[in-house]
Amino acid sequence: MNHIAPPLRDHLPKTLIVDLSLKYGGSSSRVLSLMKASPKGSIALAGLSSGAVVAEAKRLGLPVHSLGRRKTDPGILSRLVRLIRQHDYQVLDTQNIQSKFWGSLASTLTNAALVSTINSWYSNEHGGSSLKGKLYTRLELSTNWRLDLYITVSEKDKSSLLRSNIPESRIDLIYNAVNIEADEIPASPEWLQKTFSLPSHARVCTAVGRLVPIKGYDVLIRAAAQTAKQAPDLFFLIVGDGEERERLDAQIRELHLEHTVHLAGYQDRETVLKILKSSDLFAMPSLYEGTPIALLEAAAFGKPIIASNSGGMPEMVEHELHALLVPPGDPNALANALHDLYANPQKAELLGKNAQARINEDFNLQTQVEKTWDAYKKALANRKGSKTK
Repeated sequence: MNHIAPPLRDHLPKTLIVDLSLKYGGSSSRVLSLMKASPKGSIALAGLSSGAVVAEAKRLGLPVHSLGRRKTDPGILSRLVRLIRQHDYQVLDTQNIQSKFWGSLASTLTNAALVSTINSWYSNEHGGSSLKGKLYTRLELSTNWRLDLYITVSEKDKSSLLRSNIPESRIDLIYNAVNIEADEIPASPEWLQKTFSLPSHARVCTAVGRLVPIKGYDVLIRAAAQTAKQAPDLFFLIVGDGEERERLDAQIRELHLEHTVHLAGYQDRETVLKILKSSDLFAMPSLYEGTPIALLEAAAFGKPIIASNSGGMPEMVEHELHALLVPPGDPNALANALHDLYANPQKAELLGKNAQARINEDFNLQTQVEKTWDAYKKALANRKGSKTK
């Protein structure tokens, strides 16, 4: 899909997405998919010159502005205000806590409508008792003096916003979505084995995401150790980079899994899709997620999925119908689920087909794009309404 439906082309508020992240994540895919699907001139991205999402937007030929190199650069505010005024942006959609901070100040100075997209509520993602979870949640709620609308990607996160006394009328739930033409992705098990030096008999379970504690990769590695004897030709490929790499490397060596579990590092999106298509299984052991893009992509390829029964994942796939869901942080349950699908290929294939049908029907990119533009219109109406009071 290249553009949204013709009826939505008219009267779209000119929108600037603000994303100050450095690493590429699921929210990056959501932003770029929206931009690619929207009419030319209706939407642009502002981010850090060193950010992965900015680099990918440039590669795709999408309109992008640089706000600086660091999230804490005090010049971000003046550059953002100047951009809004020069290009007549009517709506700001902020994608993370740093973006929300600068966006709320810029909205105050320009009167642009302010949207905060919550890809994962901070106290859920980092833990309500953690310092980071508390700090990010407090900062998010304290920058709401100009907020016109929240967009959230899971019912669980919407409930968290409601518990934080955000009116339901100011929250739009819009699930993530993907639009993948599986037949157009050139990939094969042989390509995967050759690229990552795996044996020719390897059956590969892939996981995709940043190497951070919330992703639960230490749990996956412990589960891999338990399945090693039962499934000697099952190999694990963890795709992504981040702060946990050294610790995960040490865990792999400690458990003598150097030949079984491979940290593949950061890969560009095209390579990630090739990896997913070429794999036999997909695992998402996260302690918490909203509606993860990587899970949607694996389902779009019809891959058998094992995921944690946490966050928005049970909203996406049902246990024993579309996937196997296991308690987060439980390596024994994860190992049992891995062995179940390894030992029962017919069951695995059926779950993959069911997940593919579910994603194609209910997590459609066209619907997501339409709902997002409706949300932007709603935010602008809220802003205009507040001016007349």
